[in-house]
Amino acid sequence: MLDQLPIQLIGSDDGDCEARAVALGQMGEDSLPPLRAVLSEGDIDARFWAVRALWEMGTQSAIAALMGVLDDVNEMVRSGAALALGELKAEVAIAKLARVMREEQGSSGDHAADALSKLGDAATSPLIEALESARPWVRIRAARALVPIQSPDAIPALIQALDDDSYVVCHYAEEALARMGVGEIIYFKP
Repeated sequence: MLDQLPIQLIGSDDGDCEARAVALGQMGEDSLPPLRAVLSEGDIDARFWAVRALWEMGTQSAIAALMGVLDDVNEMVRSGAALALGELKAEVAIAKLARVMREEQGSSGDHAADALSKLGDAATSPLIEALESARPWVRIRAARALVPIQSPDAIPALIQALDDDSYVVCHYAEEALARMGVGEIIYFKP
């Protein structure tokens, strides 16, 4: 499949590969069919650089393809797709990113949480829901992702998270509340 691309994705080093992927992404939608073929049939490195090309392309079709990559068998490829969707502010991907954040214990779950944090208020609801997960690593990700969002809608859930069994969840909840100017007086029930 790689020989059908207008530019080869695999180069001599990572810098060369990224330059090739960026150039391919800048070619626009004409490169989508071969990129989709690489995503379904290519080796891990080729799939990773195809994700980078789609990120550069940034169109709705590219976003749809990246959402499909969140189900790739390789952690690195899924992580790249999650990061790209966050950078592209792809609100359409919120539900899939939230699923990856909740289900993937590895780096792709971390990157999905990072992507959700970049989507701002639109991602608040699934992050609040994730604060109630039985899995501490999901609650940690959710609390961390809520820090930069600073959504007033999250205040009650963040106050509740101050009593979490995980010190890390408590830490991020405190940080999120402090950034929103919610003082310690609210933390304690009379």
